Amino acid sequence: MLPRADEELVRPLLAQVSRFALESIDARAIDRASAIPQRVLAGMGELGLFGLTLPEEFGGSGCSLPVACSAVAELARADRSVAVTLGLHLGLGTRGLVALGTRAQHERYLPTLASGNCIAAFATTEPGAGSDLSALQTRALDDGTALVVNGQKIYVTNGGLAGLYTLAVSTPGLGGSARGQSLLLIERGDAGLRVEAEEHKLGLRGSSTTGLSLEEMRLPYSRVLGEAGGGARALGMILSWGRTLMSAGCCGAARVALEKTVAHVAERRQFGKPLAALEVVREQMARLTARAFAMEALVDEVSRESAETLLVRSLAAKVFSSESAWMVVDGAIQLHGGLGFIEDTGLAMMLRDVRITRIFEGANDVLLSHLGAGELLRATARTPLASSLVEGALASAAKDADALAAQVDSLRQSLHARFRVGVFRQPRWLHRLGRACMWREAIDASVRRAIRSGRTDEIAQVALLTQEARVEVAALASEPSARELVEQCLAQALPLPEVRA
Repeated sequence: MLPRADEELVRPLLAQVSRFALESIDARAIDRASAIPQRVLAGMGELGLFGLTLPEEFGGSGCSLPVACSAVAELARADRSVAVTLGLHLGLGTRGLVALGTRAQHERYLPTLASGNCIAAFATTEPGAGSDLSALQTRALDDGTALVVNGQKIYVTNGGLAGLYTLAVSTPGLGGSARGQSLLLIERGDAGLRVEAEEHKLGLRGSSTTGLSLEEMRLPYSRVLGEAGGGARALGMILSWGRTLMSAGCCGAARVALEKTVAHVAERRQFGKPLAALEVVREQMARLTARAFAMEALVDEVSRESAETLLVRSLAAKVFSSESAWMVVDGAIQLHGGLGFIEDTGLAMMLRDVRITRIFEGANDVLLSHLGAGELLRATARTPLASSLVEGALASAAKDADALAAQVDSLRQSLHARFRVGVFRQPRWLHRLGRACMWREAIDASVRRAIRSGRTDEIAQVALLTQEARVEVAALASEPSARELVEQCLAQALPLPEVRA
């Protein structure tokens, strides 16, 4: 996944990362040990990967998000745990500090973060608060001399490796906000912090995932990151970077799974001919290839957006990339037959690793509802693609994308007309509209990339995927199953509990 505007910078970087991965990263050994060797982390530091997006003034490289996405995608080709460790550090771990930190905070933390001598983590999830950030129970109370922090965090990626944690906490009264949230910087040596044991996970076993216990931790006010009480607003910006980098890792995993499958179906013979000659196999491969292409096009495009637009489009990139990566890796296993179920191919581990991407950095179902709600609030119409400026199959692809966008807009307008302001109390429709928006974003990005390249294979991939998207969006516009029917299905197994106001 090579950013189009940064090729001169990115090509040598990716060559270095690829060579490093080939020489130093053993994915199966990392999976068995449930840990990344220290020599691998040190090697990443020597390459400057931990400082890739950090300011040059403090020892980083000052690179853009698209460049970081390319590096994470390249690492993901070798091992998702290594890619997640870096992506979390560059995204959730350090983005808030870079964007919101004071000069003193930058001087204190950025040099060691850029070198990799200190790895960053981010902690939001709690036993009673996952996607619902308003339910945070970890609190930092102002006693007049310091902030006193008590609470618990779970599922902290990089938790066991980190020297610096950014915590989202409830800070009632701080900054004048009665129910505000703030971001705090926590150092590993702070009194009152206990890092819990590593979790035993389905996949991404080399990636560190721990809980944090915070008990009577006293922090100076200088540890507040950004505006006191403004943590919820800052969180969106930070998450948009994290989701985009995670999506880039999905691209790398999907691409290497596809490459393995291309080689297998060309070599494996069944019914007297290579698998690659069978019509059903060829159609499956075409659909998987189209998915991988669209993932890369969308992530590359989204990574270039302004902060405000990135906040919205990163939702689509995250959902589409995580679901498509699962589809591609699962399809790769299917086309490998029994061999795909054997660990030696690496595909079984890849499937285990990719499953979490539909959950962390925001569960997909929640993000789709957010995407749908945002679409209902959108004030300006989508600009049609420039189908008149291209010819032949490209013009046809652009027109199909415009037709898809019209389907999405028709759904949006029908929901407005039917429910008016009450539409925001229709979660199933919000979810459906969000999925339709995801398809629109993926197809638009794919068409624009095909227009730039002019490659016939990419144009065909867009056409194939657009057919699938239009069928799905049409289905999304149909009436969902009656709620009464749903409740009857669950009457015995999962009766609806009484809901009190």
